[in-house]
Amino acid sequence: MMVKRTALIILLFILILSQNFVACKHPIVTPPKSDLLFPQVRDIVNTNCVVCHSPGGQGMPVFLTSDSLIVLYAPQIKAATCDPVSPRNRRMPPTGQLPDADTTIISQWFAGGGTINNAGINK
Repeated sequence: MMVKRTALIILLFILILSQNFVACKHPIVTPPKSDLLFPQVRDIVNTNCVVCHSPGGQGMPVFLTSDSLIVLYAPQIKAATCDPVSPRNRRMPPTGQLPDADTTIISQWFAGGGTINNAGINK
């Protein structure tokens, strides 16, 4: 009888402990959506520009391979992708016009300061 009682107590103890472990699970937290435009600009540049604007590429000597270089060349990126074409301003990428959504993001980013930490003027 004592063995059954001890086994029952151990079983109850295990059940109580397992309940506590289940209750300790943390809920999944989705990070808040960022209003920063730079991550989107970086994605646009990486998708459309880095193939040429990297060491050994046709876009030398302008490299767009790091965040700091993208910020450094912010005026040129905006001019080449968003401003009207002129003899002094070639359209980039040379394979064709970026989608309007991308040029809007670049324009807003540049108008807001063209930095890593700005949200643009319309945010």
